[in-house]
Amino acid sequence: MQEKKIKGIILGNKVIVEEKEDASALYNKGCYGKIINDRNELSFVEALYLMEKGFLEVYHDSKKLDFKQFVSIAQSFDPRFWIKFCGYREIRSRGYIVKTALKFGADFLVYDRGIRPGEGHSKWAAFFVSEEESFDWKRFAAMMRVAHGARKKLLVGIVDDEGDVTYYEISWLRP
Repeated sequence: MQEKKIKGIILGNKVIVEEKEDASALYNKGCYGKIINDRNELSFVEALYLMEKGFLEVYHDSKKLDFKQFVSIAQSFDPRFWIKFCGYREIRSRGYIVKTALKFGADFLVYDRGIRPGEGHSKWAAFFVSEEESFDWKRFAAMMRVAHGARKKLLVGIVDDEGDVTYYEISWLRP
């Protein structure tokens, strides 16, 4: 990315990068966020990932937030935030582009390496669960229906207490 840290401001459940040049750089270089009216709207997981990498500073009520403060705010919006972040961070660190998938009913859509949103389709609908959570067949079937309906392979990530993720890729098998 760049040397200077980009400034983001919490607005509701998003982080907004208002500086047009910075907003474009984040999207063009890494497909982070989405551009709306020359601003970049980052999800909380994207923002924390960029904070952790040293590219972004996030402010709330004119106060610069540290990692822990940001996580606390994010968890107030989504109790599953930390589990989702661990999955997001792990997949991003492997070179994949990851986008939120709220409208599909999944945690994220994951694009294969070399594929950018708008240029090709995502390959996986990803769901992340804590190893502490119970996971029944109804929930699994619902995840499968979401992935199949969106024409994606299902990727389930089980996140342990250390934030490590074990993946299971599931796809329909036609006899």
